[in-house]
Amino acid sequence: MSQASALAVRDRRKASIWTVIHPLFAIGQLLAFFVSVGFLVAYFRGAASYEAVHVSVLAKIGLMVGAVLTGSFWEHDVFGYWWFAPEFLLEDVMTLIVFMFQLAYLAVVAFHRDLMPAVLLMLGIAYTVYAINVAQYIHRTQLQKQETQAAEKMLGIAA
Repeated sequence: MSQASALAVRDRRKASIWTVIHPLFAIGQLLAFFVSVGFLVAYFRGAASYEAVHVSVLAKIGLMVGAVLTGSFWEHDVFGYWWFAPEFLLEDVMTLIVFMFQLAYLAVVAFHRDLMPAVLLMLGIAYTVYAINVAQYIHRTQLQKQETQAAEKMLGIAA
């Protein structure tokens, strides 16, 4: 991304209300993920019911839906695309994959709840893919921040 382009993206990010709203859902989803993993560990230790795990997963999925919607509004404001902007393609593809695995978990619960190993396996896969998505998002965000700071420094612009 050119320096001028990086600065234009920075300005559009600052101007979008979704820059403030979207992280609330994203961070909420991450916190729900940690709570859910805690319930999952407690379930395996016999200290929590599967229902507690499932409710925490539903909360995480609800927050993910909010993050996907607000993220698409943000992406439209910043990049001009509702989804799959070239600059944000990897994040969107990963989010779609995570969402598909979350839906697969719900499908397994709906149709094969009696097969608890399958339910837990699907949840494990969904959560592993989510953790990978979070890691790549944090990495990408750090790279973008460094790029913008370099462009500001080169052009003598204060952040």
